[in-house]
Amino acid sequence: MLAANARAIRSLLSGAVIRLAGFAVICSLIGMFVQMVMVAYPILAPSELTRVSSLAEGSLPRHLKEEARSFDTPDGVSFSVAGDWSLEGVQGEPWFWVSSLTGFRIENTDLPTSWTAASAVGINRGLAIATADGVISHHHFLASPFEGDAPSSALVEQVALPLPFVTMAGHPRLAVVAVLSLSGNVTIVDFRNPKATLSHPISDDASTLFWASPIQLHVVGDNHAEVFQFKTTDIGGAWSRLINPVHYEGYSTPGYLWLPLPASEAAEPKYSIAPLLFGTLKAASLALLVAVPLSVGAAIYVGFFMSTVQRGRIRPAIDMLTAFPTVVLGAIGLFWIAPMFETVLAALMGIVILFPLLTILGVFAMRSAGMRLVRLDALDDWPLKMIPLVSLVLVVSAFTGVSLADSLPGGSLKGYLQNQGITLAYFNSILVGLILGLAITPTIFSVAEEAINSVPKNLASGALALGSTPWQSYRDIVLPLALPGMIAAVMIGFGRAAGETMILLMLSGNTGIIDMSVFEGLRSVSASLALELPEAPRDSSHYHVLFVMGLMLFAVTFAVNTLAELIKDSVKAKTRGV
Repeated sequence: MLAANARAIRSLLSGAVIRLAGFAVICSLIGMFVQMVMVAYPILAPSELTRVSSLAEGSLPRHLKEEARSFDTPDGVSFSVAGDWSLEGVQGEPWFWVSSLTGFRIENTDLPTSWTAASAVGINRGLAIATADGVISHHHFLASPFEGDAPSSALVEQVALPLPFVTMAGHPRLAVVAVLSLSGNVTIVDFRNPKATLSHPISDDASTLFWASPIQLHVVGDNHAEVFQFKTTDIGGAWSRLINPVHYEGYSTPGYLWLPLPASEAAEPKYSIAPLLFGTLKAASLALLVAVPLSVGAAIYVGFFMSTVQRGRIRPAIDMLTAFPTVVLGAIGLFWIAPMFETVLAALMGIVILFPLLTILGVFAMRSAGMRLVRLDALDDWPLKMIPLVSLVLVVSAFTGVSLADSLPGGSLKGYLQNQGITLAYFNSILVGLILGLAITPTIFSVAEEAINSVPKNLASGALALGSTPWQSYRDIVLPLALPGMIAAVMIGFGRAAGETMILLMLSGNTGIIDMSVFEGLRSVSASLALELPEAPRDSSHYHVLFVMGLMLFAVTFAVNTLAELIKDSVKAKTRGV
């Protein structure tokens, strides 16, 4: 009686500990998710314009009066541009590029001539022009690809402001202009987010305005000056700038750029995370192309065709590979495979093309010689007996691939690709996919093999007893029940590949571009987090954007792995009652 009570108490305590542990894990996940949301949210917060103080005429500093007088709008304006060129314009006349060295003048036909006000945006990087119909346009300066030639300009955005205004002042760093209207308002026009226009009432005698700093705007009148604080982020509250193409300064067309830390502090940071998401998806997809044939094929053989004795030996060995450190695989790829990647790629191409053909020819040759190692009508370990043949075929295929690559036009595989206009980067996507595929192969194998082996043996035995071959038994009986679990295995492999860090950090080249070529490098979300998060200033836009990426990566991997686990549970539930 006492022993039974003790067992009941131990069982009760064990169950309580397990439930508490599960509850703690769930609370930790929720807490982590909430914390990441709180850290990431400020980058999506809208811009704000608040009035800080007002200075009467008696207390108006002399430098404000001088600053205000210097911003009186003349009939003609001149803006310095990078290099020896400046942009000059007179109302009602064309704009001209003027060389400070030669005095040479070139007409700029891209800018409107019927303008009423103009202001520089950024430091020698752009221009905002207001026309009589109330439209304010933002233009970027583009450097000429030829040394000494005049620059050009490109239209970025247009915003309609129906209220008549007195003057405007461009922000010293961002694509933002402050407009002083006749209706007694100061309006902030943000070209990054044109729909989010800010406005604040001011005194009626205000005549000009200027930016004292990137966060402080001064509105000056005859008798007083008002100071406003402009609070914004580097994306201006427009989350679409993170994933959509953006027309950045110095570029003629919109594009995807990831450059959060430009060379100059005054330059515009570039936070397009689309190249990082694309790089993550590209690396995971290439890894699956390598891992799925190897892992699923091995899982089918080990889970159904291999004998129980051999399965008990091989399955634990492959499971141990799941815990193999990925940093070691990355080091192998970095120091051994990358320096001779051209040769490795040629050998792999030879294996992919010749291995099936040579293996079939070898089997037929063995059968013709009376060596019947292959028995398709029985479940045994005959594939293990073919290891010598498979090894020989692999060596011959690899050697043939390398030899054929040397005979290509150009003298090598790399030379041939260069003749075709394709550049083979030292760190490229194929290298990443190969090493990352080897890293996730044991994971996919373990889950897929478990799904196949969990199908009751009596089903396959019944089919064999009725005259089916082992392959027919697997195809018609086992596969339909195990297929959801095999799909779940691939999903788990994708989740692990998407979250992998060290291999991508060491082998991808960390080039934040969107390029479909598998011969170019890439940059993933996980590698960017590992590289940049320790160096990003706390509470900066860069810091918040990194947490947005971490939140997206967490959400994707969590959703994929959860769905895969649900599929695995459904497979077990189906096969349990069979």
